[in-house]
Amino acid sequence: MDAFLYHVIQDYNRMRKFTFCLFSFFLLACQDKGSNNTLQGITFDQLEIPLLLDFNPDRVRSQYYESDSGEFLVVLNKTRFSLGFFSIEERRLVKSIPLTKEGPNGIGLDNGFLIISEDSILVATIPPKIRLLNSEGKLLRSYPVENKSNDVNYISSTNEVPFLYSDKTFFGIQPFIDNFFEITEKEATSIDMIFSVDFSKADPKADWLPIKRPSGFWDEGKKDENLSWTERGDSIIIAPYTDHGIWIISKKQKKLLQVIECKSSFINEFHLLDKNELGGDKGIIQSLERDRYEIIMYDKYRDVFYRMFFPRVEIEKFDFTARQLFANRPLVGVMVMDKEFNLIGEHLFQPHYVQPWNYFVGKKGLYVSTNNPNRDDFDENFLRYDIIRFEGLKYED
Repeated sequence: MDAFLYHVIQDYNRMRKFTFCLFSFFLLACQDKGSNNTLQGITFDQLEIPLLLDFNPDRVRSQYYESDSGEFLVVLNKTRFSLGFFSIEERRLVKSIPLTKEGPNGIGLDNGFLIISEDSILVATIPPKIRLLNSEGKLLRSYPVENKSNDVNYISSTNEVPFLYSDKTFFGIQPFIDNFFEITEKEATSIDMIFSVDFSKADPKADWLPIKRPSGFWDEGKKDENLSWTERGDSIIIAPYTDHGIWIISKKQKKLLQVIECKSSFINEFHLLDKNELGGDKGIIQSLERDRYEIIMYDKYRDVFYRMFFPRVEIEKFDFTARQLFANRPLVGVMVMDKEFNLIGEHLFQPHYVQPWNYFVGKKGLYVSTNNPNRDDFDENFLRYDIIRFEGLKYED
């Protein structure tokens, strides 16, 4: 009887997944046709991994990690402070690295991580330090991040601004500005933003690169200084949330090379900030009623870039409060661009289809989390991703 029930359940799960994939295909095919650059995306497959009761995932950091051992999704567990390695092939948790806040291996308040190798992990912490850990969670080194000309108030390695690492050199960014409402654009463009650490040196230290914001970014008024970044070869690519331009920076030359206009047809009006309008729901509503960009990612398997975006929200059309919509923006889209940032096309997901800030690139395609709390089928007991493929791109299988 047990074997019989097992096969019944397995058949049911396969049918459920097939039905959902078919539903997703039509859902995506029926997207908003408001853009002449509409790009069809289909759900190629789904990734669903059950979670243990004591695993509470941090959605703002999900690192895809590929090694000789296979493909993994690494997620921070906020309940049992640790890094969980989930096998994408086996669809289960296969390894955990314990973390501690205090004691000889204590890292304090964490703010994201980067898996360099199976025995080397970088963790961003507050106050700003870079912690180097091994595969057992042992603290090997700490590197303070300081800047004599500017107070360093924030470093992170999240999905938005992950640490960048290649050839034993690590790059981090400090995107925020002190005294935001008082500072002038001229003063803001005098601040170094990016630091690097060369681990090939005997005594590695954080060195600040002479790279600053381009002038003119506040011509329309003061806008959010949030941004996202990624890398391709020698280039660091910075994508501000409230600007169409993308900044191209050379690692070797340590300078800003150019700013490329990469506008989405869905993004037309940014939220201008006014300190007199902050507080309560007013600022939240104003933000929802304006457009903004979000995370940028590089797909090394297809040699393309994905720039996520949030179109404006007509709040009255949704049965949610402004705060619920702000916590999980209902409308999410993606620009697909080639290696030279020419637009291939744009795809707008159906409302509440994806969970914002929770995406990653893998061999099979673009993984977008479908565990949006505003969906009827939300289930906190699973990690759930749809693997999206776009027309015109080449895939191995």
